[in-house]
This record gives sequence, structure tokens and C-alpha cells, in this order.
Amino acid sequence: MDQRRIVEATEAAARALHESVRDKNQFKWEGMTPEWRAEVCDYVRPAVVAALQASDQYLARDRPKTRHPKIGPSNGE
Repeated sequence: MDQRRIVEATEAAARALHESVRDKNQFKWEGMTPEWRAEVCDYVRPAVVAALQASDQYLARDRPKTRHPKIGPSNGE
């Protein structure tokens, strides 16, 4: 798996987690120490890797080539 993809997804997930649970008086992501940001990234990394693997497997699987019905007027036009 592409390491850059993992790093970027991990940082995005860590930032999202931080912003969703922080108190309004707590520093935003950019104000936190690099050590603290690294710890949050380490915390979310296993979940991010699992999600990326599941996504890759889902996208790689063979899906039946079904034709979806055309959406349009129901009066036969």
C-alpha cells in the first residue's frame, strides 16, 4: 500500500478526531505540539490502514456488469 496515502489519510483522520472532540477552549490542531499530533496519528493509524485496505478490496472485487435502468419520466416517454 502506498505509504504517502497512509500518511495523508492518517493525518486527516487525526485532525478530524481532534477537531470533533476538543473543547472550545482547547488549541486547534495547528496549535498542538508536534509530539501530541504524532501520538494522535499513531492512535488512529490502525483504523485508517484497515479502512484503506477494506476500500481497496471492495474496489478490486469483481462486480456483475449490470445495466441500471434509465431514470426518467414514468409515463413511457
